[in-house]
Amino acid sequence: MEIYWERKCNLKYVSSLLLLSLFVLLIYWWMGEKSPELVWTMVNVNNNKAQGDAHLIQIPGGETVLIDAGYAGPAKDQLLPFLEKNQIKRLDRVFISHAHKDHYEGLKILIEAGIAMDQAFFNLPRQVICDKEKPWGCDYTDILKVHEQLKKHGTRLKIAEAGQQFDLGGGISLKILYAYDGVETPIGQTDINDTSLIMMLTHQDHKFLFAGDLNTRIGKYLAEHGEGLQAEVLKVPHHGTAGIAPNEFFEKVSPKYALVPGPRELWCSKRSSEPRNWFAEQNIPVFVNGFSGNVRVEILGSQLQIIPEKKAGELCS
Repeated sequence: MEIYWERKCNLKYVSSLLLLSLFVLLIYWWMGEKSPELVWTMVNVNNNKAQGDAHLIQIPGGETVLIDAGYAGPAKDQLLPFLEKNQIKRLDRVFISHAHKDHYEGLKILIEAGIAMDQAFFNLPRQVICDKEKPWGCDYTDILKVHEQLKKHGTRLKIAEAGQQFDLGGGISLKILYAYDGVETPIGQTDINDTSLIMMLTHQDHKFLFAGDLNTRIGKYLAEHGEGLQAEVLKVPHHGTAGIAPNEFFEKVSPKYALVPGPRELWCSKRSSEPRNWFAEQNIPVFVNGFSGNVRVEILGSQLQIIPEKKAGELCS
């Protein structure tokens, strides 16, 4: 009888231990398999000769959003294959930060490839300032052609305005903080870069600022008078090069990380020395497409991680 009782107790102990171990393994498996709540990829639409912007925001169970689409060439060679690899055939919203081809021309490639786009938001500048940058910067006729292509594609065109806020799902929002038309601005007439949409992506305590190609003049104004610009991660404006918003703007944002959509040669050139030196002095980690390829930002719970496609080592060493 005593032997039987001891064996019975041992079996109960072993069974309990096995169940507990299985429970712990299930917890670890669940935590390991849990999907990020937000993924932002700074897609590399840069090459040795040209820069460009393309940012894909994915909310599992929510919306898929694209901010800018790069030039047509890199969009065909880099952006479209990236979307296809990730099985993205539909975009809920597309935002074009401003009317320069290195930000909107790639839309033509997406249309040709049959990528569905429900809505496209533009801050269309006044033609008077657009024509001043023709043909190298802004082509008003070409922009209108893209608008027509989008309409035929079944995309609803929307005017992007300051104050608009979009619920992307999962408690995540995207808000347009500032949008100027280049004529009626607090500092008078500006160039096209200073018509860039300034947008904030928010997930609980995490904030990501998209600054388009914000230039010196509006950048200085926002540094002095802007509100709600502080962010954990900054998409550095104007590809990190000459004409960029001043360091005072970066101080206002006070980022912990900086993402630069630009080629290696441009970021390491004298033209980019001012922002490059500022971020180095502040010990702010910088991720550049030209070094790191696609750069992925993930939020899982309270944790933020930045995952470059390539290990870059020391920049511009």
